[in-house]
Amino acid sequence: MTNENKNITKADELNVVENTKILVSNRKKSRKLLFQELYSKSINELDEVLFRESFFNEVHTFNIDQDYLNEMHKIIIYNEAFFINIFKKYAPKFNVNKMSLSNVLPVYIWLAEMFFITEEIPGKVSINEAVEIAKVYWDDSAKKVVNWILNKVYKDFDELNKTKDEDYSDITESCLKKIK
Repeated sequence: MTNENKNITKADELNVVENTKILVSNRKKSRKLLFQELYSKSINELDEVLFRESFFNEVHTFNIDQDYLNEMHKIIIYNEAFFINIFKKYAPKFNVNKMSLSNVLPVYIWLAEMFFITEEIPGKVSINEAVEIAKVYWDDSAKKVVNWILNKVYKDFDELNKTKDEDYSDITESCLKKIK
């Protein structure tokens, strides 16, 4: 190593890192993408490839956490009846068919992470992320509804976890009909 190379400062190293486009998988941003995909698919037909191309268009500096997205899509679609059962138990005044998807989907994402995803994600982290998604895509009232439901469910997690594999085929409501 020459003297010239020994004199590289921390600032020089930081400049190299900042000027290099490093693609890192980002769970927080992947959650937002998941929300947007589910929302779009619930409203109309969606070409996933075109959606992602238009969403990213090579301007983002992170990779999509594709394994997370694939697993979450399957979990949310397959377990929607369980999620609706939770809504009925903890928010009986709300009808998921009449609620805004902006309120429902953050709860679905959190429930999928808490009860079914193979990777362990701390419950409070997941709640904060779901509330953040509700704030970004709706308003303060959505934040309050989402936070209230999730904290109630979090408190009763062990009891609910025992019921997640029960038969919920009697539940016919769905806000994800177009996806199924």
